[in-house]
Amino acid sequence: MNRVTNGEVMPDQGAILVFHVRRSRQKAMQAAMAEAVSLLADFEPAVLAGGPLGDHPGLFWVKLPASVLPAALERIPLLGYTSAVDAVRFSESGGKRRARRRAIQPTWRGRPFDLHPLYHEDSDRFRDQAPDRRSFVLRTKEGSLVRTRGYRGDGGELGRRGLPVTDARLLANLAFTRIGGRMLDPFADAGGVVLAGLQLQQEVFSLDIDPALQWGLHDLGARHFVGDARHLPFEDATFDSVASEAPFQATGELLGEVMMEIARVLRPCGRVAAMLAEHQAAPAREGAREGGLLLNLDTSIDRKGLPVVVLAWKRAPRTVA
Repeated sequence: MNRVTNGEVMPDQGAILVFHVRRSRQKAMQAAMAEAVSLLADFEPAVLAGGPLGDHPGLFWVKLPASVLPAALERIPLLGYTSAVDAVRFSESGGKRRARRRAIQPTWRGRPFDLHPLYHEDSDRFRDQAPDRRSFVLRTKEGSLVRTRGYRGDGGELGRRGLPVTDARLLANLAFTRIGGRMLDPFADAGGVVLAGLQLQQEVFSLDIDPALQWGLHDLGARHFVGDARHLPFEDATFDSVASEAPFQATGELLGEVMMEIARVLRPCGRVAAMLAEHQAAPAREGAREGGLLLNLDTSIDRKGLPVVVLAWKRAPRTVA
């Protein structure tokens, strides 16, 4: 039975949270919901089909046990596609007082409620993490190391770019399994996913074929390797999670090979998240399937006019013969 006292959610009811998806990602609602569920998975989240203010765009609703809410609030600010979260607080009174309150309060399923702000993104702090704001260490042709600001990759139309913070967090959160886990980004580039993984308290490993990036990625805090993602220099079942944006100019066949390697180094119950160009998606799906990974998210996103696909997989638990 639901119980409410003085507008507070009681433990046996649970907490209903309203997630506000940032305006630039509202068409990617499926990805936003999957991200929240993955990041909060150990708190037993339940996505509701509808909720308070259901006629407003850009919202989704998650129910959590009230006892885990303080711990969940420590992670919510790490979401990429969500910019604010409110808690629903129901109020209950009788007779004429109830009628008066309903005249000025919104209702859901016949019950008046208020929204209690739990988190609202600090836009300036968030903006400072963007690739064009933060610094990155590169080696010059003369051999000296320089700290440059605003490194954004090669700048080609389909080339590798500094990944937006929103998308870097999305990928890291979709792949998240546990605090203290081992995370790999096999196409590290300017380190957006590396930073997102470190914020999740992961032990982050990175790999990139471009040797010029190694000093910058080490400087960010990754255990970095120079190499080809088709031949990962790691033993089987090394990582709890793998998250990356592939270079969009890479062939689909290359991505299929990479997915086989990712499956090899992933531990049982590990997770993978990837952002790919559309032409890479089908071979990546096939490579992951051959590697024994189970697809649990497959959605398209229009990223500033560039259509991309976000895919997420999970490795099954190890079975005992």
